[in-house]
Amino acid sequence: MEITKKNFEEHLDNITKDLKKCCFVGFDAEFTAMLTGETFKHRLFDNNEVRYNRLKTAVGKMIMTQVGLTLFQYNRDRDVYEATGYTFHLCPQSFGDIDQSFIFQASTLKFLCRHDFNFNKFTYEGLPYLSKAEEECVRRQLKDKTLFNNLSRMTDMHDEKQVQEYCSRVSKWLTLTAEERMYLDVENPVMRYIVHNEVRTRFPNVLTTDSLGNSQKILVYRDKYVEGANAAPAAILEENLMNHLLGFSQIIYLLAASGKPIVGHNIFLDIVLLHNQFIGPLPKHYATFKKNIHDMFPKIYDTKYISSEMSKKLSYHEVWKSNALQDLYEFFSEGKCKKLQNGVNFIQVSRPFNVKQSYHEAGWDSYCSGYCFIRLGHWAACENRGKYRPVGPTETIASLAPFANKVNVIRGAIPYMNLIGNDPPSHRPELLHVRSLAERVINVGKIAAVLAGFGSVDVKPYGSRTALIAANSKSSSGALLTGSLVLYLLHKKVKVLI
Repeated sequence: MEITKKNFEEHLDNITKDLKKCCFVGFDAEFTAMLTGETFKHRLFDNNEVRYNRLKTAVGKMIMTQVGLTLFQYNRDRDVYEATGYTFHLCPQSFGDIDQSFIFQASTLKFLCRHDFNFNKFTYEGLPYLSKAEEECVRRQLKDKTLFNNLSRMTDMHDEKQVQEYCSRVSKWLTLTAEERMYLDVENPVMRYIVHNEVRTRFPNVLTTDSLGNSQKILVYRDKYVEGANAAPAAILEENLMNHLLGFSQIIYLLAASGKPIVGHNIFLDIVLLHNQFIGPLPKHYATFKKNIHDMFPKIYDTKYISSEMSKKLSYHEVWKSNALQDLYEFFSEGKCKKLQNGVNFIQVSRPFNVKQSYHEAGWDSYCSGYCFIRLGHWAACENRGKYRPVGPTETIASLAPFANKVNVIRGAIPYMNLIGNDPPSHRPELLHVRSLAERVINVGKIAAVLAGFGSVDVKPYGSRTALIAANSKSSSGALLTGSLVLYLLHKKVKVLI
């Protein structure tokens, strides 16, 4: 189901109920930019802190435009997982002195167009959101009774004319008619808050309240003390305003409060953006970032990392094409995993997807991530017991406990980010140190080109005449050291220092 600001309130209760009943939540997000270029190249030299520091300055202007959540509920009587999927469309908002901004890279626009991204839905129907830091700012102004004045001061010309028009209508009604009440149609919740306060300020003898059964209408009574009518308390007006401003952030808070496991695929960048967009600006220190994420979401699973580890148990004939999400999903959904030929749980969607089932659509990808999680958990549980048989969600999740809170790291010195402690040591071979014998300045590009044939390697300068080489695997590192082959290829101009 696609969720926008048009139907968010209508479905919020159902989403809350589905979340309470589910075993875990599949998660995915789509962004406004892709980190490309030499600055963001994944290097074998990088530890996670280096990579985080490189990301934190760049992602400040990136946002999630779509968030997909699939809630997996287990029906014990039928031994079936029922998946309920939601795609939330998000859009930044401007409110008072909060003016959220973002960048759209041309390359990302091209990518999104290729995958049929709906830019109109993003712009006109996207849900607002606030980070915790932004929410605290608004609530502080409400507490200090300064919000209305700040909004009035920062209202643009178009909104100012609208407010004036509503007040003129009230003035004419009071002057020219004897009617006891009138209605003002105010669709925008922020404008509704402003109009309530402006009318009460300009016409202190009238009473304003929200119309029962129609939240878009403001009911104005001529007599402030009219029998049977009560003014909408300021606290109610403020609560309605905050609920609107929070928008999708309410779902983030529900996820956090539920404590349900969050399952994604290759989600290093996702959780960096999650912090920046819904918690607050990325902290200076990497350890603080990890703590903030873990405090909010204590159980995170990354099927990219899990599948990387589980792939070591595959036989020669079972090896999957890759563990990219599409390949991994098709490996399991098409029955290619010979270890899961019998006793697997059926997984069904609770309602048909009303969007195209295409990869890089957040709702569909969140479903695929959860699907793979169930299959990987079933496989791990059966490996632990030594036989293949039906497995329920409790055992599935328990069997994957060793992988909890370990987030995959793409082509780095460290295999994963550990959200609940120190990161593991490097799993790469020791660095190689090379020195130029003939040239005063070492040519790093030339060395990288020559060594490319030995496997995945990275080269970086280490002084004017020396460089460091990082190899992807021990086999690549070993090949670099065999005999004098490297020296021969470089025409005896470079010496390898072990």
